[in-house]
Amino acid sequence: MNTKRFAVVAIVIGLLGIMFEITQIVMYETHLSQEWCYPANQWNYLAFFTVITNLLVDLWLIMVGVSVLCKLGKLNRFLTAPEVHGGLVLYIATVGIVYCVFLFWFIGSYSLDLWWANIIDMWNHFILPVFMIALWFCVKPARKIKWGTILYWLVFPFAYFVLSEIRGLIFDWYPYPFFRPSWVLFPLGIFITTTCFVGMGSLIIWLHNRRVKKV
Repeated sequence: MNTKRFAVVAIVIGLLGIMFEITQIVMYETHLSQEWCYPANQWNYLAFFTVITNLLVDLWLIMVGVSVLCKLGKLNRFLTAPEVHGGLVLYIATVGIVYCVFLFWFIGSYSLDLWWANIIDMWNHFILPVFMIALWFCVKPARKIKWGTILYWLVFPFAYFVLSEIRGLIFDWYPYPFFRPSWVLFPLGIFITTTCFVGMGSLIIWLHNRRVKKV
């Protein structure tokens, strides 16, 4: 990840991702609300875990590229540390897996008139997750990741959940159905979400440490 060629590619992909998100934000209320059964506005769009995670990955790619081109060694070492890189892989991989395995079958795709929205959805839920996972395995591991890192990785999803609940209680709008307080969906959603992040995080650490041993 320290070559100028990769730096340019990373910056281009990051900027493309941000452009996609801006397009969705601008068009969300006027063009996408017809596809949803609940009120759609720009602030609601920014409340989705998928969108926030994609923006984090986009910014990470841009910053990694800039750190390489500008020879910012300390910044580059921090951004490419396995704990930081691995955390982003965990979040974006979870986005892709949960969407493809569960959410897509309930939500489906947009209409043909909104073909651009389908392309952005494919980018957010499939292309960028696959790219980040592939990048994770292409990078030569330098050192092991401690198992306790999972606790740090859980801070972001937990904070997102708490803020979503607070926002939901105030505005009566939740980004995902299982976030809405109920005797069935709420505990089930918490259990599935926590299990997913812990399981995926454990798998990432195990695979990474195994590769370190081989190296």
